[in-house]
Amino acid sequence: MRVTDRLVFDNAILSTGKAREASEAAMRRAASGSRVDHPSDDPAAAGLMQALGFSAARLEAVSRNAGLAQSELQSADSALDQVSNALARAQQLAVQMSNSTFGAQERGFAASEVQQLVSMVIAAGNTRFGNRWIFGGNRDGAPPFADGTDPVIPAGTYLGDAAVRQVEIAPGVLQDASIRGDVTWKGAGGGVDVIATLQGLQAALASNDTAAVRAALTPLDAAVGQVGAARSRVGASMDAFSTANAATKLAAGETQTRADKLGEVDIAESSIELAAAQRALEASLSVAAQGFQLSLLDYIT
Repeated sequence: MRVTDRLVFDNAILSTGKAREASEAAMRRAASGSRVDHPSDDPAAAGLMQALGFSAARLEAVSRNAGLAQSELQSADSALDQVSNALARAQQLAVQMSNSTFGAQERGFAASEVQQLVSMVIAAGNTRFGNRWIFGGNRDGAPPFADGTDPVIPAGTYLGDAAVRQVEIAPGVLQDASIRGDVTWKGAGGGVDVIATLQGLQAALASNDTAAVRAALTPLDAAVGQVGAARSRVGASMDAFSTANAATKLAAGETQTRADKLGEVDIAESSIELAAAQRALEASLSVAAQGFQLSLLDYIT
């Protein structure tokens, strides 16, 4: 009889304990709104949640880098705008000073202004974004254009490299995030040397050489077109990064939402589960109570 009683009590304790655990787990899920607190709760869902989490993090990184690249390109466009304005002013001066009505003194004043324009164009080429010289390719340790302070290196000499940096705009898809300073400023690959053209105009004005001033108009026109082409490339890249930033940010949010929903509790199902668990616990306690009462009656009778 003692063995039978012991089995009854052990079974009652075991079943009641399981019912209590199920009830407490249902209450935790209902209260927290999460049904996957540990991988063991739902291994398949936990694995997919982790994969989606990694994917969302990757997309967020792409969005963040695209946003930074877009900001850097905005700085590049601002610098190119300064160069365009400088060239436009140089064209005005060249047209005016090629007129015979102006003399050596006026051309001397114009030469001084063009010299300032040269410094402005070099400074624009040495624009920085954070710790990066944005027109120097991958060479970030020094300004890409010599500013003339070093007597050994002529002002305007390009010191950067020919690299074009690229940034991911979607997983595995790269987009140019810079333009070549040697091409835009120095005409590498068959273009016009913008800085040398301005320096030539400055020298022609300083020497009161009307013919040379007039001859400078042709390379100045080419320089304007060259810088304009560079701005077009920058604008296209800015559009690509703007789109990528918005699209990947949206995709990251949607991916994370999918991951979150896998771990979320359905309110209706959670309520049903909690009610069922509580009823199961009550039933288990009732059965255990009856078992104890019957066993006690055996001893009394």
